[in-house]
Amino acid sequence: MKTKHILVILIISLFWGCESLDTPLVDKESDLSFWDKPEDALNALNSCYPDLYGAEQFIFTESLSDNSYTKSNNGSLVRDVANGSYGTSASLIRDVWNARYAGIKRCNILLDNIGKVPGISAELKNRYIAEAKAIRAFHYFILMNNFGDVPLVTRQISIEESRTMPRTPKAEVLQFILNELDFAKTLPNSYQDSEKGRFTKGAAMALKARVLLCENRWQEVADICNAIINNKEAGNLDLFNGTYADLFKPENKDNIEVLLNVEFMPINREQGIQYYLIPPSLGGYAAISPSQELVDDYLLLNGKTIADPSYNELTPYANRDPRLDATVIRDGSKVENPDGSFSTINTNLGTGDDAINTSSNCTPTGYYVSKFYDKTARNMLNSGSNLILIRYADVLLMYAEAKSKLNQFGANEWNQTIKKLRLRAGFSNVNALDFPTVSNTEMDEIIRRERRSELAMEGLRLMDLRRWKSAEVVLNGWLHGIKTNEAPSIDNGYIRVDNRVFDKTKHYLWPVPQSERDLNSNLTQNPNW
Repeated sequence: MKTKHILVILIISLFWGCESLDTPLVDKESDLSFWDKPEDALNALNSCYPDLYGAEQFIFTESLSDNSYTKSNNGSLVRDVANGSYGTSASLIRDVWNARYAGIKRCNILLDNIGKVPGISAELKNRYIAEAKAIRAFHYFILMNNFGDVPLVTRQISIEESRTMPRTPKAEVLQFILNELDFAKTLPNSYQDSEKGRFTKGAAMALKARVLLCENRWQEVADICNAIINNKEAGNLDLFNGTYADLFKPENKDNIEVLLNVEFMPINREQGIQYYLIPPSLGGYAAISPSQELVDDYLLLNGKTIADPSYNELTPYANRDPRLDATVIRDGSKVENPDGSFSTINTNLGTGDDAINTSSNCTPTGYYVSKFYDKTARNMLNSGSNLILIRYADVLLMYAEAKSKLNQFGANEWNQTIKKLRLRAGFSNVNALDFPTVSNTEMDEIIRRERRSELAMEGLRLMDLRRWKSAEVVLNGWLHGIKTNEAPSIDNGYIRVDNRVFDKTKHYLWPVPQSERDLNSNLTQNPNW
């Protein structure tokens, strides 16, 4: 009898238990209760945006190029990739792969489920879909640019499916990206203040131009940029009407020049990259240090390079492109403190606490980063400044490069692009502003130099070096810091910082992470890895 009672209780418990598992939670969202109201679609979409770029990944990417060096042995081991001492198990490679597919998964979840959401207007539903497609295209562009062929996952898949999917040929991935961005052209040109930071029509168009730029499809790049610049198809976009330095200040976030950024705000969502950029006297660690090669590329105010006889190596920062000081903290820079006073930063050998290699917190190149500096950052480290991913200046530079490649770059195009950027930067010498009479090859070099000076430390340099096929040149050999004359017979006294290695037979593409190939035997590997 006793056994019979126990059996009945177990059976009742079993059925009760099954019913309980299928009952929606009343105190929080669950799979059963999600997608039953318009706010769910919005919340799912909002969860896709932080994946666009992590703040650390954004800033450390520049140290993969010749613009900067990182001494930090950070989690992704960027330094190892920069100097070529990496393999298929490199942390950075794995982290980029995983982060992008995590972002794609979030987009796929929204796109697969938004049709279930009741009470959402067709207009709003289409907008959400377009935003998610644009974000997904952004992720695939990063993957394609780094890995070439990648698995094209366009819906939610099971773990079992993920372990069998092969890589999709790059041409097919590319067309998918372009199609997604064409769809996203239905997005509005702008949003109300409470929704700033979302993909707009202009951001989708500019991203498409960037994708095509990497494919050397010059006419299409020129056409898109022309539509933005001259036809105003994406609304009233222009350069920020202030100084170049102020463009990146938190008080000017979401200005007219910004097409796409990662949004941050004080206290609630801050980024902490400032710690990696500023001198120790300001509380920084200098994990990322601009290179002498970057500094040397900035023009003189007369529009000439430092090869011009007017350049004086003893006063190397005098009469230089003002964007140099807006980007780099160098010996003698004056940095504004939170109270409005200014500190002079001394970086030359033996000149104090911020001097080159004085301590483990000091710069190994003699330079720190001034771009992105936020004097209002909480504890001087936690900032609410946004990180700009696409801005109008890039559209001007893409237009200039494409028109030059098409042999259609004349005085009118010069005035619309290079001159416009230099005027904003602070140039006034006619030799720097007037259209130069030079060969096509020389004009290409002028535009490339302008691009480097304008966009330095914004994470685009490696992409440019790859598509120009100049990575095999500039990413081989020593990266330098300031002239210390500790070894005057070596490299004219400029300190050697990092010996870069770039093997052109394989480094233009990263390897597919070994950890992924261990899980999925259908993933092939890139050549020579």
